[in-house]
Amino acid sequence: MDTRATIESILDKAYAARQRQDVAAAAACFSEDGCFRINGGPPTASRAEQHSALTEQFEAFELLGMKVHCRIIDPPRAVVHWRGTFKAKSGQVADTDILDLIEVRDGRISSLTTFFDTALAAALVAPG
Repeated sequence: MDTRATIESILDKAYAARQRQDVAAAAACFSEDGCFRINGGPPTASRAEQHSALTEQFEAFELLGMKVHCRIIDPPRAVVHWRGTFKAKSGQVADTDILDLIEVRDGRISSLTTFFDTALAAALVAPG
């Protein structure tokens, strides 16, 4: 079973990769069959799907700033509440809160579902 320290370590790596917009490093935090899912979206089931989904998200919403409000860890699960400043391809910038539900297995993320304001996201990507 993963310990609190193991989970903290993988979360540190995953969120550092997100801040750097580093898809390869973010995907490496997941198990090979790990599930990454955006609220309401389809889950991933392979490394290739993880790369594709993370690339799509990172390219659509460039992370300009991040502030983690809290991490709640109850092995093997964690919840991370954070606020990000994002820039969409349209050039629009906005702040929003994000809630990530995470499960860890063998030191890697086996599941991460991210929840955010989808109406705001749609408005940001809409042509100005």
